[in-house]
Amino acid sequence: MPFLQALLNGILVGGFYGFMVLGFSIIWGVMGIINLAHGEYVMVGAYFAWALFRAMGIDPFVSALLVFPVMFVVGYVLQWLLINRVVERPHLISLLLNFGLSISIANVYKLIYTADYRSVTVPYSGSFELAGFTLPTIKTAIFFAALAIMLALHLFLQHTRLGKAIRAAAQNKEAAKMVGMDIHRVYAATAGICIGLTAMAGAMVAPIQPISPFMGPLFTVKAFAITALGGLGRIPGALLGGLILGIVETLLTIYVPGVGAKVGTAVSFILLVFVLVTRPQGLLSGLRPVEEGA
Repeated sequence: MPFLQALLNGILVGGFYGFMVLGFSIIWGVMGIINLAHGEYVMVGAYFAWALFRAMGIDPFVSALLVFPVMFVVGYVLQWLLINRVVERPHLISLLLNFGLSISIANVYKLIYTADYRSVTVPYSGSFELAGFTLPTIKTAIFFAALAIMLALHLFLQHTRLGKAIRAAAQNKEAAKMVGMDIHRVYAATAGICIGLTAMAGAMVAPIQPISPFMGPLFTVKAFAITALGGLGRIPGALLGGLILGIVETLLTIYVPGVGAKVGTAVSFILLVFVLVTRPQGLLSGLRPVEEGA
């Protein structure tokens, strides 16, 4: 039973990881850009939830809905004004641009909020019993909210005009241009959606994650590992990679006391190297065809 309890806890953590990585995975799969500012957008969402909770007592899950349109606009504008200018250029340039954005965002928040840790304490921060298992309330809520949003995103990509345009841009950019698609507008909309989703993840995790201006890099590193494990731009791949990382971290945290979390991260990167060597496109094939370098 202790093993099953640990496994269940890992699945709950992995569900959040899968949701958190969606924006990173889709941007990488569609545009071929590694968004080094990804963790900072998680941080922005967490601060947004903290500020609304402190000022008006708004629940972080409500804040997650409110932060999406705000960060959609931010992502759209950043992509349109900055990143679209370098998306066709060597990858190093987009890496440096996003790295600069990550440093700028973190330091702006440090100037505004200082480096002190913040927290959001909600009344349902305990746990409940179900079928003999103890489930943390917030992590369970995040898990099911993440699954619902992933399903909505899947339906959006499969059945809407913009969703189909995003998939077409990922699969064959030149063909999409030939049929009259404004690829830069598609990229801007993609970035808006992805950064909005990333900020939503940050808002939802605010009650269980200490909030600081420099919390972002760890999320960026985990996003990279999960995306490479699961496959670029694939929602099931993001979920699968997140579950692997969440389960490994949780099991090793429990069974290797004191150093488990660090060992879990190390093992997840060992798994990452193994997958990259044996199946470079990830466990699940991504949006971008393998021969195009996804």
